[in-house]
Amino acid sequence: MVREARIHTTVLIIEGLLMIGLGLTLFWVSTTMTNIFFEATGSIVAVLITATGLLLVGVIDCIAGLAVHRNHRRELHVYLLLGITSLVAGLFFWLSTWGSVQLLALLAGLQGLVWGGWDLHFASRLHAHPRERMIMRILGGITILLGLLLIAGMELTSRGALVLLAGYSTYIGIYILMIGLYIHRPWKKVLPLGTRVNPLARTPIG
Repeated sequence: MVREARIHTTVLIIEGLLMIGLGLTLFWVSTTMTNIFFEATGSIVAVLITATGLLLVGVIDCIAGLAVHRNHRRELHVYLLLGITSLVAGLFFWLSTWGSVQLLALLAGLQGLVWGGWDLHFASRLHAHPRERMIMRILGGITILLGLLLIAGMELTSRGALVLLAGYSTYIGIYILMIGLYIHRPWKKVLPLGTRVNPLARTPIG
Protein backbone atom coordinates (compact mmCIF):
# COMPACT_ATOMS: atom_id res chain seq x y z
CA MET A 1 0.00 0.00 0.00
CA VAL A 2 2.85 2.38 0.82
CA ARG A 3 4.54 1.50 -2.45
CA GLU A 4 1.43 2.31 -4.46
CA ALA A 5 0.97 5.60 -2.57
CA ARG A 6 4.54 6.59 -3.41
CA ILE A 7 3.97 5.72 -7.07
CA HIS A 8 0.76 7.77 -7.21
CA THR A 9 2.33 10.82 -5.58
CA THR A 10 5.45 10.63 -7.75
CA VAL A 11 3.40 10.41 -10.94
CA LEU A 12 1.15 13.30 -9.90
CA ILE A 13 4.04 15.56 -8.96
CA ILE A 14 6.01 14.81 -12.15
CA GLU A 15 2.99 15.23 -14.42
CA GLY A 16 1.89 18.35 -12.56
CA LEU A 17 5.27 19.99 -13.12
CA LEU A 18 5.23 18.81 -16.74
CA MET A 19 1.83 20.37 -17.38
CA ILE A 20 2.87 23.64 -15.74
CA GLY A 21 5.98 23.72 -17.92
CA LEU A 22 3.85 22.98 -21.00
CA GLY A 23 1.41 25.75 -20.16
CA LEU A 24 4.14 28.34 -19.62
CA THR A 25 5.85 27.27 -22.86
CA LEU A 26 2.60 27.66 -24.79
CA PHE A 27 2.13 31.12 -23.27
CA TRP A 28 5.59 32.04 -24.60
CA VAL A 29 4.78 30.66 -28.05
CA SER A 30 1.59 32.73 -28.14
CA THR A 31 3.61 35.91 -27.57
CA THR A 32 5.57 35.23 -30.78
CA MET A 33 2.44 35.20 -32.96
CA THR A 34 2.72 38.83 -34.02
CA ASN A 35 1.70 38.37 -37.68
CA ILE A 36 0.14 35.82 -40.02
CA PHE A 37 3.44 34.04 -40.74
CA PHE A 38 4.45 33.74 -37.10
CA GLU A 39 0.92 32.69 -36.15
CA ALA A 40 1.07 29.79 -38.62
CA THR A 41 4.56 28.80 -37.51
CA GLY A 42 3.69 29.18 -33.83
CA SER A 43 0.62 26.99 -34.27
CA ILE A 44 2.72 24.16 -35.70
CA VAL A 45 5.29 24.51 -32.91
CA ALA A 46 2.54 24.57 -30.26
CA VAL A 47 0.92 21.41 -31.65
CA LEU A 48 4.25 19.57 -31.72
CA ILE A 49 5.17 20.70 -28.20
CA THR A 50 1.77 19.58 -26.88
CA ALA A 51 2.08 16.26 -28.73
CA THR A 52 5.47 15.72 -27.11
CA GLY A 53 3.95 16.46 -23.71
CA LEU A 54 1.21 13.90 -24.35
CA LEU A 55 3.81 11.30 -25.32
CA LEU A 56 5.78 11.95 -22.13
CA VAL A 57 2.62 11.67 -20.01
CA GLY A 58 1.78 8.42 -21.77
CA VAL A 59 5.20 6.94 -21.10
CA ILE A 60 5.07 8.00 -17.43
CA ASP A 61 1.61 6.47 -16.95
CA CYS A 62 2.62 3.19 -18.61
CA ILE A 63 5.77 2.93 -16.48
CA ALA A 64 3.73 3.68 -13.35
CA GLY A 65 1.20 1.04 -14.28
CA LEU A 66 3.89 -1.60 -14.72
CA ALA A 67 5.47 -0.55 -11.41
CA VAL A 68 2.24 -1.08 -9.48
CA HIS A 69 2.01 -4.39 -7.62
CA ARG A 70 0.26 -7.11 -9.62
CA ASN A 71 -2.46 -7.44 -6.98
CA HIS A 72 -3.60 -3.89 -7.74
CA ARG A 73 -5.14 -4.67 -11.12
CA ARG A 74 -7.46 -1.67 -11.05
CA GLU A 75 -4.58 0.80 -10.77
CA LEU A 76 -2.69 -1.14 -13.44
CA HIS A 77 -5.59 -0.93 -15.88
CA VAL A 78 -6.25 2.75 -15.17
CA TYR A 79 -2.61 3.73 -15.67
CA LEU A 80 -2.31 1.69 -18.86
CA LEU A 81 -5.59 3.09 -20.23
CA LEU A 82 -4.52 6.68 -19.55
CA GLY A 83 -1.01 6.01 -20.83
CA ILE A 84 -2.12 4.40 -24.08
CA THR A 85 -4.70 7.14 -24.65
CA SER A 86 -2.04 9.84 -24.20
CA LEU A 87 0.39 7.99 -26.48
CA VAL A 88 -2.21 7.61 -29.23
CA ALA A 89 -3.19 11.30 -28.95
CA GLY A 90 0.45 12.37 -28.99
CA LEU A 91 1.22 10.28 -32.07
CA PHE A 92 -1.89 11.60 -33.81
CA PHE A 93 -0.86 15.23 -33.35
CA TRP A 94 2.72 14.45 -34.33
CA LEU A 95 1.86 12.55 -37.51
CA SER A 96 -1.53 13.83 -38.68
CA THR A 97 -1.99 16.85 -40.92
CA TRP A 98 -5.34 17.49 -39.20
CA GLY A 99 -3.71 18.57 -35.96
CA SER A 100 -4.38 22.18 -35.03
CA VAL A 101 -4.49 24.42 -31.98
CA GLN A 102 -8.27 24.63 -32.31
CA LEU A 103 -8.59 20.83 -32.26
CA LEU A 104 -6.33 20.68 -29.21
CA ALA A 105 -8.51 23.29 -27.52
CA LEU A 106 -11.65 21.28 -28.32
CA LEU A 107 -10.24 18.04 -26.91
CA ALA A 108 -8.89 19.83 -23.84
CA GLY A 109 -12.32 21.42 -23.35
CA LEU A 110 -14.07 18.06 -23.49
CA GLN A 111 -11.56 16.70 -20.98
CA GLY A 112 -12.25 19.71 -18.76
CA LEU A 113 -15.99 19.01 -18.79
CA VAL A 114 -15.44 15.36 -17.87
CA TRP A 115 -12.86 16.22 -15.20
CA GLY A 116 -15.00 18.97 -13.71
CA GLY A 117 -18.04 16.71 -13.66
CA TRP A 118 -16.05 14.03 -11.86
CA ASP A 119 -14.90 16.63 -9.31
CA LEU A 120 -18.49 17.60 -8.55
CA HIS A 121 -19.54 13.96 -8.32
CA PHE A 122 -16.64 13.21 -5.98
CA ALA A 123 -17.47 16.28 -3.86
CA SER A 124 -21.03 15.03 -3.37
CA ARG A 125 -19.63 11.97 -1.58
CA LEU A 126 -17.44 13.90 0.89
CA HIS A 127 -20.13 14.36 3.54
CA ALA A 128 -17.68 13.88 6.41
CA HIS A 129 -15.14 16.35 4.96
CA PRO A 130 -16.88 19.71 4.40
CA ARG A 131 -13.68 21.64 3.67
CA GLU A 132 -12.50 19.18 1.03
CA ARG A 133 -16.03 19.05 -0.41
CA MET A 134 -16.11 22.83 -0.82
CA ILE A 135 -12.65 22.84 -2.44
CA MET A 136 -13.63 20.11 -4.88
CA ARG A 137 -16.81 21.96 -5.80
CA ILE A 138 -14.85 25.15 -6.52
CA LEU A 139 -12.22 23.29 -8.54
CA GLY A 140 -14.90 21.39 -10.42
CA GLY A 141 -16.73 24.58 -11.29
CA ILE A 142 -13.53 26.27 -12.49
CA THR A 143 -12.58 23.23 -14.58
CA ILE A 144 -16.01 23.08 -16.24
CA LEU A 145 -15.87 26.83 -16.96
CA LEU A 146 -12.44 26.48 -18.57
CA GLY A 147 -13.70 23.50 -20.55
CA LEU A 148 -16.58 25.56 -21.95
CA LEU A 149 -14.22 28.41 -22.84
CA LEU A 150 -11.88 25.99 -24.63
CA ILE A 151 -14.73 24.52 -26.66
CA ALA A 152 -15.79 28.06 -27.60
CA GLY A 153 -12.14 28.63 -28.55
CA MET A 154 -12.78 26.64 -31.72
CA GLU A 155 -14.12 29.90 -33.17
CA LEU A 156 -11.07 31.95 -32.14
CA THR A 157 -7.84 32.58 -33.98
CA SER A 158 -4.95 30.20 -33.38
CA ARG A 159 -3.37 32.69 -31.00
CA GLY A 160 -6.57 33.13 -28.98
CA ALA A 161 -7.14 29.39 -28.75
CA LEU A 162 -3.51 28.86 -27.76
CA VAL A 163 -3.77 31.36 -24.90
CA LEU A 164 -6.80 29.47 -23.57
CA LEU A 165 -5.00 26.15 -23.97
CA ALA A 166 -1.92 27.49 -22.20
CA GLY A 167 -4.02 28.74 -19.29
CA TYR A 168 -5.83 25.43 -19.02
CA SER A 169 -2.58 23.43 -19.10
CA THR A 170 -1.07 25.60 -16.38
CA TYR A 171 -4.20 25.33 -14.25
CA ILE A 172 -4.39 21.54 -14.63
CA GLY A 173 -0.69 21.29 -13.81
CA ILE A 174 -1.13 23.26 -10.59
CA TYR A 175 -4.22 21.18 -9.77
CA ILE A 176 -2.40 17.86 -10.28
CA LEU A 177 0.63 19.08 -8.34
CA MET A 178 -1.56 20.15 -5.40
CA ILE A 179 -3.21 16.71 -5.32
CA GLY A 180 0.18 15.01 -5.40
CA LEU A 181 1.53 17.11 -2.54
CA TYR A 182 -1.71 16.65 -0.56
CA ILE A 183 -1.47 12.87 -0.88
CA HIS A 184 2.26 12.92 -0.16
CA ARG A 185 1.94 14.63 3.23
CA PRO A 186 0.39 11.78 5.27
CA TRP A 187 2.63 9.15 3.64
CA LYS A 188 6.05 10.78 3.65
CA LYS A 189 6.91 9.56 7.18
CA VAL A 190 4.87 6.36 7.30
CA LEU A 191 7.36 3.71 6.21
CA PRO A 192 10.65 3.65 4.32
CA LEU A 193 10.47 2.58 0.69
CA GLY A 194 10.37 -1.22 0.39
CA THR A 195 9.25 -1.83 3.96
CA ARG A 196 6.67 -4.60 4.29
CA VAL A 197 4.32 -5.09 7.19
CA ASN A 198 3.71 -8.56 8.58
CA PRO A 199 -0.08 -8.78 9.08
CA LEU A 200 0.36 -11.66 11.57
CA ALA A 201 2.69 -9.74 13.83
CA ARG A 202 1.41 -9.05 17.32
CA THR A 203 2.44 -6.30 19.68
CA PRO A 204 3.44 -7.79 23.04
CA ILE A 205 1.37 -6.66 26.02
CA GLY A 206 2.85 -5.63 29.34
